[in-house]
Amino acid sequence: MRLLRRVLAIGSIVLSSGAIGDQCASWGCISTIENLYTNTNGHIYVSTPLDETLANCTVYPGNYFVLMPDSQNAEKVYSSLLAAYMSNSKIQLRIIEGSPICELAYVKLSKNH
Repeated sequence: MRLLRRVLAIGSIVLSSGAIGDQCASWGCISTIENLYTNTNGHIYVSTPLDETLANCTVYPGNYFVLMPDSQNAEKVYSSLLAAYMSNSKIQLRIIEGSPICELAYVKLSKNH
């Protein structure tokens, strides 16, 4: 009985911590940024160490999500991407589901990732 109580107590602590592990799903990924680059057209490409093909979109060759330079708030989103990359912090990369290039809808920095 004591063992069961300890297991339940530990389980509740883990669940209540709110921490989310690295993952990719239909909506995008939560992870650190492995690669971040920009081409001369201004397109910004971002990848994680995970499998971006799990997202509900067509990934850019090399498993990249894309931030379009003409997207509203693209500069602010890019700033968040750079901050996550430089600090090796986790970031949520939310894509536009069904996008033919896995275009980013938004990003989210959180201490709960």
